[in-house]
Amino acid sequence: MNRWVFVAAIVALVANQSVGSVRRTITVGKDTRVYYVHRPAKAPSLAPAVLVFHGGEGNGQRIASQTGFSAVADRNGFVVVYPEALDHWNDGRAETSKFGDDTAFVSALINDLVQRDGVDRSRVYATGASNGGMLTLRLACERSKEIAAFAAVAASFPVGYPARCKPSGPVPILLMHGTEDALIRWRGGTIPSGRLGGVGGSVVPVPDTLEFWLTHNQCSGIPNTTNLPDVANDGTTVSVLNYPECPPGGYVRYVKINGGGHTWPGGRAAPIGNLAGRVSRDIDAGQLIWEFFRDYKLPATR
Repeated sequence: MNRWVFVAAIVALVANQSVGSVRRTITVGKDTRVYYVHRPAKAPSLAPAVLVFHGGEGNGQRIASQTGFSAVADRNGFVVVYPEALDHWNDGRAETSKFGDDTAFVSALINDLVQRDGVDRSRVYATGASNGGMLTLRLACERSKEIAAFAAVAASFPVGYPARCKPSGPVPILLMHGTEDALIRWRGGTIPSGRLGGVGGSVVPVPDTLEFWLTHNQCSGIPNTTNLPDVANDGTTVSVLNYPECPPGGYVRYVKINGGGHTWPGGRAAPIGNLAGRVSRDIDAGQLIWEFFRDYKLPATR
């Protein structure tokens, strides 16, 4: 092959690949906050963005590897952002309240992404796992005017927090949880603490968190349930419950991982030993979440 043809081929190949994640910092109050941004080459100039929040003891790079969300962004053409907590996310538990003003950080981060990356302010979305999923639930309560839709994985409301959750309007939300989660248990209760378990605290049962959002969004009727094919034969199955009788802008979807653990479906298990449990391989959670997000945009009045 001619040398210049070879060089041109390499340049074209690189141009068609996504750029790597870039580490950035912003100052919020007295704190220097870190986040990683991954912008695929195919993302439009005015691009949607997904914020992906790591679990306790995690970081931005680890959740990127765990979820494979950058590959989802590459396929679908959106910006994906991996923020980092100061320690754990301040997710509404008393045990995490000392770890910084994370809702202020998220607002500052969105402004930074809009100014530096041309992100579409009306199409910013939030998801996270475990402690990051609990922060996502808090953001759904407190930042629904800035974030268009939410997806919480392996997470539930802290005990006592639902009474403080007062969004200004309907909130599009997806909940995804494993029935055999040993850390944030399906039936609620105390969260194990320690080196693998985190800072402790307690959560309400997952069905109660679901019921909160159904009530808040004024959803009614029986959900449409789809049992997905058990293609992986990994000890898990997936049921998707859609609640169609919700007002515009307040759609609720519940993804039940039967037999699943404290994990990100389709991704890598978190480094929490036996507490992790089974990882479902029947779905790619990131792709499923994006397919939920892409239909939503902040209304001018939210």
